[in-house]
Amino acid sequence: MLANTADGGAPPPVAAATSGGSMEPYGSSKWPDPDPPRPHYLPAVPRPPDPPPTREPIKHSSIAAIVFLLGILGLVCAGAYFSGELQQFLSGSSATQSQPARPGLVPFGQRQDPLPGLEEADAPLGTPAPLNRTSGSYKFLAVKEDGTPLAYSPCRPIHYVVNSDLAPPSWQPLVDEAIRRASVATGLRFIYDGPTSEVPSTNRSGYQPDRYGDRWAPVLIAWSTPEQVPRLTGQTVGLGGSSSIGLSNGYKAYVTGTVSLDAPQFAGIVDTSSGEEVGVAVIMHELGHLLGLDHVDDPRQLMFGEASWVREYAAGDRTGLAQLGMGPCSKDF
Repeated sequence: MLANTADGGAPPPVAAATSGGSMEPYGSSKWPDPDPPRPHYLPAVPRPPDPPPTREPIKHSSIAAIVFLLGILGLVCAGAYFSGELQQFLSGSSATQSQPARPGLVPFGQRQDPLPGLEEADAPLGTPAPLNRTSGSYKFLAVKEDGTPLAYSPCRPIHYVVNSDLAPPSWQPLVDEAIRRASVATGLRFIYDGPTSEVPSTNRSGYQPDRYGDRWAPVLIAWSTPEQVPRLTGQTVGLGGSSSIGLSNGYKAYVTGTVSLDAPQFAGIVDTSSGEEVGVAVIMHELGHLLGLDHVDDPRQLMFGEASWVREYAAGDRTGLAQLGMGPCSKDF
């Protein structure tokens, strides 16, 4: 074995010592010497540099993976472009961010909401009747964050349909008169779309394109029974309420609703001497709920929570209904 010295020379060879076994010299086949020592009489020759490493060719599977990723990236960019997000990024505009989310951006038949802005005018269709006297005896069913009541848009008509299968023969003039008085008090415009076979339901859908077309379902006025509407059980003659929609910009509004009337009790009411007048008042009371009024404790108001002698919207009712008729317009729902 040749042991290298500090100056590159080599001392005389020395036999390797063994003890009970064998020792392979440095540079043997078991311990190969990457740069074996040279005798002192051989000139030192520089070791040739190692050849550059060779790169394995790209496999077909890697090429396919890269093409697949590029395809995915292309689809994402195309989707962002057509949705406006990529255009906004390229133009640097923030206008899109301030726009509220709009329902109905998918084709008809796949949407959960109708196209926004249907029949929405630029200004209210009417104004509430002047108030000869105001009163604080009213209460709203829901109030928005800005303190204003949740209401229907005054810039589009409220369509309604009637299921009169269980109604008394004189039902139509009663409904017409109740609708007229509610319209005068609020300034809201109502449009009768005709009869329907739809029955009241606790989970009624606000969008029924197969039945009513590509629009919000009209308000349903129906004579029913406690078997169909369990909340009519007992002395409850009618129920009224509406469903609302909320947009990402904070706007909220009612879009449709239901008035359910107990057919047996209502028939008994209109059979009395002043029954038709009372029947109109019953429908007006439920229309008050439909438009956003809650019960009050004042027995002088039509929205009093129990049966009373009141047959017309009183000062408190009119004050509340006037506010419900002055909500904001919106083309976004």
